[in-house]
Amino acid sequence: IPDSEIKDTVDTDVVVVGAGLAGLSASVAAGQAGAKVVLLEKGSIPGLRGIDYGAVGSKLQKSIGNELDPMELTLEIMRWGAFKANQKVVELWAKNSGAAVDWLVDMAKEYGIESTPVPVEDQVAPGATVKTYPTMAFEFQPNENAMAAAPQGMSPKQAAMFYVFQNACQKAGVEVRYKTPAAQLVKDDSGRVSAVIAQNEDGSYTKFIAKKGVILATGDYGNDPEMLEKYIPSSSTIYGNAYSTKLNTGDGHKMGLWIGAAIDEAPHAPMYFDQGIVGWPPGAKPVPVTRQPWLYVNLRGERFVNEDLPYGYSCNAHRQQPGNVKWVIFDAKWPEEAPRFKMTACKAMRPPLHNPEEVEELIAKGIILSADTLDELIQKMEVPAETFKATVARYNELAKKGIDEDFGKRPECLTTIEKPPFYAVKLATTLLVTLGGLQVNDKLQVLDTEKNPIPGLYAAGNVAGSFYANDYPNTMPGNSHGRALTFGWLAGKIAVEQNS
Repeated sequence: IPDSEIKDTVDTDVVVVGAGLAGLSASVAAGQAGAKVVLLEKGSIPGLRGIDYGAVGSKLQKSIGNELDPMELTLEIMRWGAFKANQKVVELWAKNSGAAVDWLVDMAKEYGIESTPVPVEDQVAPGATVKTYPTMAFEFQPNENAMAAAPQGMSPKQAAMFYVFQNACQKAGVEVRYKTPAAQLVKDDSGRVSAVIAQNEDGSYTKFIAKKGVILATGDYGNDPEMLEKYIPSSSTIYGNAYSTKLNTGDGHKMGLWIGAAIDEAPHAPMYFDQGIVGWPPGAKPVPVTRQPWLYVNLRGERFVNEDLPYGYSCNAHRQQPGNVKWVIFDAKWPEEAPRFKMTACKAMRPPLHNPEEVEELIAKGIILSADTLDELIQKMEVPAETFKATVARYNELAKKGIDEDFGKRPECLTTIEKPPFYAVKLATTLLVTLGGLQVNDKLQVLDTEKNPIPGLYAAGNVAGSFYANDYPNTMPGNSHGRALTFGWLAGKIAVEQNS
């Protein structure tokens, strides 16, 4: 970017790029540490998404007797990633996430937002095929002020989070500039990242000089097809992106790579969900009843997997099938049977059960198929009749035995397909976010290709790497958001302390 296109220059201490959970946490933490902070955001509002915040050892968790071993959690994340991660970085989350949650919860109280711990029994499925850990730490209870201040379309819990950070940024003196996407990192003669050049709405550029550091918190690259093809080749088998925003195009990854940063070895870990209802628009609200561990069959009418799997593993299984999809089969008993599954995280079916009227609405639209006989259902599904009938008969036999001799599914998830009406819905894989990024050390400094820290540059959230590989470990609910919160909070403090 030539100097002739730079409209003006702004001097500050810390520049944070990206106003998601990681960027907001970093900005407030740096401001609280006494730094002058500018927060640059590509969109017109913060990019807050989820409602699950995973942690180890927060006060709220301890208040209900939820004791977790940081080393056990660290090693489990390392195992999921085949030990490609930097264990010191993973351990940084495990040992500091509780304190990060305490910081946020205490801050929220200042603005009238109360928090409640998430009960262990709402997170753990006893006897599940893959062990689950109750890492989901808290839920915000939004007040009227939070709901009134929230941008349109935010859920109540997102609104509460937005309200807390909106007030915290103001109190910490953070200058937030929306619709100002960062375009380029600048190194000084010593090799230190000293500035960020960002584009203004009129197309001109502003250079933000950062005396203490630049923190990248730009999110993932889920909307960059070229990056997806290179770093997550399996994305060619999915139905679409679960988020409607098109802002996450790997901007921080690219800016880091352009100045010599190292990136995680491919393939990167995707966060896959089995919520792509074929025929339903990608990004539409999922219907939890369709994602439960009922009977799964492929397009040939064959059962192919233990249905009691974390959603990423379930997606991996049906992506190997013809058409990269699965049929989910259940019957009229579903409202009574679903609660005993006790599925975790985003598959939860705790009372009150999902609205049956919504299921009926999708039946009327032809998205969920319904029939009073299996023969009629087969005609609508267009699967081989004899194979499908044999599959259902065998499944019913196993369910009545209470032992899955074919795939080892736990007894609580074995249900017969015998009470009309019968239901079928075709599911595919959707992508929530990508989880590979610029390599960092345990001070959240971005590393170059020789594994040396790039002075002045830090990363947090989904632009940061050295943590995930292969698959997202959703058996620890909320660990992605917990990492964003924890590493943002730490990066903000470290950038100020290291350069003071």
